Parts: sequence; C-alpha cells; structure tokens
Amino acid sequence: MRYFVPNLKLSADLPTQEKLEDKLGGLPWGLKPEQYPICRHCGKSQSLLAQFVHNPERLDLGKSDRTLLVFQCNYAPGGCPTWEGGSGANACFVLDPEELSDSPTPMPADCPQLETEARVIEWLAQDDQILLEQVSAFYDDEQLENLPDETRNRVYTETKLGGVPEWVQSSSEAPAEGWIFIGQLSDSYKFFQEPSEQNGIYVYLSSEYWACDGPNFGDAGIGYIFLRHQSGKPNGWFFWQCG
Repeated sequence: MRYFVPNLKLSADLPTQEKLEDKLGGLPWGLKPEQYPICRHCGKSQSLLAQFVHNPERLDLGKSDRTLLVFQCNYAPGGCPTWEGGSGANACFVLDPEELSDSPTPMPADCPQLETEARVIEWLAQDDQILLEQVSAFYDDEQLENLPDETRNRVYTETKLGGVPEWVQSSSEAPAEGWIFIGQLSDSYKFFQEPSEQNGIYVYLSSEYWACDGPNFGDAGIGYIFLRHQSGKPNGWFFWQCG
C-alpha cells in the first residue's frame, strides 16, 4: 500500500507562514477564535498537533482546500484523557475553505502550551508492499498476529498519511466499522536535513534522521487519525496508544 511521509522543516528555519500549509504543531492557520477547541475536562484551550490540507492522492477530504485539524489538551499532561477518542480532551475535525480565514490564528487568551512547529515542505510517496487483501488483518489482533513477521515489520512506524496503522497496543481500540484510517502521528519529529542550531529546540541524531520531541503520547506513543465519510464534511476521530 502507498503511504506518504512528511519531509519536515522546523518553522524557525523557514520564512514566516503566509498561506495554508500542511504542518505539525504551532498555531493553526485560518482557524477562527470561536472555532478553537476547548478541553471538556479542564476548560482550557487545546494545542494543535497537525493541520493537513485535502489532497486526492494522500488525504481525501472530499473537497478541494478542505482542512483537517487535530488537537489535544496540553494543560495538565496525564490529567485529561487525551488518549481516548471522543473524550473531549482531544479534537479532530474538518473545515471547509469558506470556514477558514486567510490569516494566522491568534493565540488563545489562556495561552495553551504549543507543540514545536514544523512545516511539511514535501510529501514522499512510499510503498510498504502490504497487499489489499492483507489490510483487514491490521484491524483484528488475531489475524495480525498470524501475518508473517516480514509483513508486519514493513509497516512504517513514524508520522505518515495513508497505509495501515502501526499499533502500539491493540487494534481493538480502532473506531467501529465505517471509520477509515488515514494517518498517524509520532511522538517525535523526524528531519531528513539537519535543523539549524539557532532555533532553541533540542535536536538529536537518531539512526539516519535528526529528531526532536513531539507531542506527549505517553511512552513511545503513536496517535491515530480516522475519518468517517458522510454527506457533507467527514467526521474525524483521534486517539493514541503508548508502550
């Protein structure tokens, strides 16, 4: 199956954002203050994890310039159930282009802790060689266990759009039938080019990549994004698992 890996650069190493772009962290682009998600548990503004724009090949949101946004509460890590889909401590939703402004989103008045901001300068198409008839096994623990190790080991474990999920725990936590896996978020950012040392963010060398810490998904966690297509805009669902 094809999937797409982001080639990231820290926003500190790029010109100021002036238009809608795929990104991780920071403040959203074009989200109006009244649309900003609030944690149902602590009442604080949530923090952006990702903002991705419709693309018919890697992220089909059903309409040009639709935008997917994913948030979670960072006010009291571990205090609000950010790991649980539908808990109200995270948010995953799609907006039509006419619902967005053409300017940066202002910082909410309660100043949520922001994730490090990195923008996607290109998406790299990959193929994990997982066959279409094998995909259903990734949503059933017993079937997944019966797949050859070489098949399971081909699943890309970092941030991506498309493909199949790399489960940290059980596939049984996936939402019910009708929801489609569209991507996952790692708890660290990977860079193919070494970031600048002047940006104040701790970056380390990890195998063939440079990396920095990303969202708090527990210990070695992965966040999962699902969509349910329907009339009108798709619904979004987000949750995470950790080791």
